[in-house]
Amino acid sequence: YIREYHDKSLFRVSVQTRLYGSFDIVLAINKNREDESIFKEINWLIMAGSDVVAKDLVEDFGGYWGEYKIWSSKYNLGDNVERVIKREVRKNDEFAEERLKMLWPFFVWNAAIAYINFWKLTGRKFILADATTHNFIIPSHDYQTGTKILSLSESIPYTTISDLINKFYDDFIKKSIEEFPFLENKNVWNYILSGIIEGIGEHDGLELLKDFRKEIEEQNTENKSVAAKVDEFIDILIKGRFLPKRLYFATKRFHRWFKLNSEAAFSAQAEMLLELYNTYRLDELEKTYPEVRTRFFLETGLLDSSDSTKDVLNEIAVRFHEHDLEKEEMLSQISQLQEEYELSEKEKYFLARLSFPHLKPTVSADFMTVKTDMSKGANLVIQLNDYDGIPFFIRHPVTPKEISRLHNLFIDANLLVSFQDKHNFLVAISERGFIIGGLFYYLSDEDTVHMEKIVVSNHYRRKGISDMLMNEFFARMKSDGIKYVTTGFFRPEYFYRFGFRVEKKYSGLVKKLVDD
Repeated sequence: YIREYHDKSLFRVSVQTRLYGSFDIVLAINKNREDESIFKEINWLIMAGSDVVAKDLVEDFGGYWGEYKIWSSKYNLGDNVERVIKREVRKNDEFAEERLKMLWPFFVWNAAIAYINFWKLTGRKFILADATTHNFIIPSHDYQTGTKILSLSESIPYTTISDLINKFYDDFIKKSIEEFPFLENKNVWNYILSGIIEGIGEHDGLELLKDFRKEIEEQNTENKSVAAKVDEFIDILIKGRFLPKRLYFATKRFHRWFKLNSEAAFSAQAEMLLELYNTYRLDELEKTYPEVRTRFFLETGLLDSSDSTKDVLNEIAVRFHEHDLEKEEMLSQISQLQEEYELSEKEKYFLARLSFPHLKPTVSADFMTVKTDMSKGANLVIQLNDYDGIPFFIRHPVTPKEISRLHNLFIDANLLVSFQDKHNFLVAISERGFIIGGLFYYLSDEDTVHMEKIVVSNHYRRKGISDMLMNEFFARMKSDGIKYVTTGFFRPEYFYRFGFRVEKKYSGLVKKLVDD
């Protein structure tokens, strides 16, 4: 037995099978309910458990047995927010309240998303009757997913936007603060409004908030502080500076770490940024928020940059948000920034990693700004050491003379090649500035590049330069969104080492840069 409420009794059933392990399900036994009411809730449960209208608001629905008015669903082992808060409070230690204060914005944000998604799920006709902390299961770590609404049984008709939003505030925020005053947070409206925006999208959300603002004005209430918060938030949306949930909490976690480790080396900071980017799965946000990487660096590694640097990056972020910027133009703007202003070492370090995600934290890298017709955007230069520990550099060539020297290397290696306008080049440069190797390639379609040939000077062979050149080439192509690299069927044993394979679709060899 679990509990009884809203004319329902809930039971947990544990099933142990001989071959497929154990399963936990919930049986909901309905009492004195009309079929129409039951069917309405079942429809909501099925839609709420899918991605059709909203994302997984409830656990998966099982089946319905009309004769007994019973349905089944998956059992959720998590505790509701109310129980999590009370459990932490019972610990009665100095860290419990601080931990809850940090978790509270995450709880509010997630609950607001789920609450507004239920409204959207019902065709904007009903709102949750119970929006208290008792009715939400929310993970207790801000990098986790899995917010659920425990019960959709009780709903009330939607009337106005003010009633919709104020209902959530009164149930989830006000009642919690009355019981646990330490949860009071001056920014709580930002978290509520952010949840609304993530629930229904920026376009619809902005219109909803404008209407909410009008209703506050028309009601002529004393709620001036809320009106001011809504105005500030609308301004953030209009300027394209809204931070989605995962980005916001990844940024907060970086600053919590940096506060404890303020002397951290650039490489340690970059390592932390990379870990956070992966843990919070920020790459998944890039389709909806293409500016997410720029914003993340702006709010972390580049937060204390000069105003000129931040102005350029803010402009880049806004244009990305408006889908009005390509990567090449972004690199060009960053290159121009380095040309016009004296950048600090920290700015150079993090701008390079913002622009080229494949760069490892420990790799020495910089932009090379050369005013030639061949130099398009920022030319990334990375420094590596060969097997003898001698440094060399990898970059794109910047003058026709460098391409001519690369051509001579191919001739010296008895490889007759023909460079054409369609070709791009990547070269290896010695410490003294000589071309010691390189490769050339062209874009065969939007997902594929064809690599023609690779060469290393006789004097520099067997030092690992060709391997490092190839791996840097793959990393750059993957960073540019390329999925496949093809090459001819020459020296196949060499290319097999790099994951190239024979496939019936291709005349030569192919390497997949991304997993299917």
